[in-house]
Amino acid sequence: MFKKKFFLKNVLAGAACLAAMMTFSGCGNGSGSGGSKLKKNEYLGSLPGICVDYEAKKATFEEKWQKKGEKVTDQTKAMKLMAEYEKEEKAMKEQFNADYKSELGKIVGKEIPVTFSEALQSSGEDFYNVAPVKVVDEGGKPAATISLSAKNNFDVPKMKGYDYGTYFRFVTKDGETILASVLLPVKLEYQAFSVSANQHLLDNNYPLSVSNKSELWANFAGIEFITKEEYDLLTNK
Repeated sequence: MFKKKFFLKNVLAGAACLAAMMTFSGCGNGSGSGGSKLKKNEYLGSLPGICVDYEAKKATFEEKWQKKGEKVTDQTKAMKLMAEYEKEEKAMKEQFNADYKSELGKIVGKEIPVTFSEALQSSGEDFYNVAPVKVVDEGGKPAATISLSAKNNFDVPKMKGYDYGTYFRFVTKDGETILASVLLPVKLEYQAFSVSANQHLLDNNYPLSVSNKSELWANFAGIEFITKEEYDLLTNK
């Protein structure tokens, strides 16, 4: 006789596999109906809503199949049910991928607002210029192009390149921090060297992880460059 516990184990394993496979698309949540309660974002479109919708849809899917599995006691029926599970799982994932890819295509090229904190402007830490930041498709996921160049001439002591960090945060319309991060645009050298004004320092496609804190990303308003002290306060360092 086919054991219920064995079938449930397979159902849950399939659900875990689905969650892992969703990382390929950059988030864990979307639906073909487009019925998200999250508002469309000016820069990220419906991507945050697609992610939130999918999480809800996936949770409902897993609950439904667990209940079905609890009722199965016959091995033949269990194998048939597992085939149906896998078919529906595949269709759900494909619909999500299609929705996500379509929406990503609509926002590629969108320019993201860039601001500089008052503390940064008065600190002397703003040794860089920032080129216009745009949304790009980075391996099927949204990313922000961050291109930096030197604002003025400056000298870098030996082994001190990493002291020149570029700190920034992604913010909502309400000024809330979605994510704070740092880039290191000045190389680390065993000898002192000089950097010239307008010298190119770095190009980086920074991932916009809309699957994490999707509700905040739905209210995304731009990038603010900040001081190291502000960054440390945000990240509790």
